[in-house]
Amino acid sequence: MKDYSGWLNKAQAAEAIGVSTKTVEKLAEEKHLQMAMWKRPTGGAAIAVYHPGDVERIRKERNPDAPPFVLPSVSEASESSQNTAMVHVPKVSSEALPALALLVEAIRAATPTEPPIDKKLFLTLAEAASYAGLPKSYLHGLIVEGKLKGIKAGGWRIRRSDLEQI
Repeated sequence: MKDYSGWLNKAQAAEAIGVSTKTVEKLAEEKHLQMAMWKRPTGGAAIAVYHPGDVERIRKERNPDAPPFVLPSVSEASESSQNTAMVHVPKVSSEALPALALLVEAIRAATPTEPPIDKKLFLTLAEAASYAGLPKSYLHGLIVEGKLKGIKAGGWRIRRSDLEQI
């Protein structure tokens, strides 16, 4: 009987590849990912497990820049009650920490933040409801009745100034 203890469960495979568990099922169904049913030695129901080499290959195909994941060694896996895949995190020296903190702060400062609701020209239906203190269903009803102008752009958008008129 083959030992599947080093294979990944569905959630681990999905996390490693960067997809949903449904996508993992689809990949296995389409024979892109080798799957087996494994009954744990401790008992319980059999679970679907996925070949770690196939998971790594698909991860590289879908996201070549992602850091590799590392499987625990056999000794680590036997010591652990859970057989989990781990993400490799490089060690950072204590001398590099201040520079790393500055880098993180610079990235945060350069990342554009969304303006506050009172500065936006158009609001989503949820933002408009929050801004006006009214239920989304009420605002949607006003749009349907033609009493509030709204535009469809990835969901309803309402001009803030129109919202302030009601």
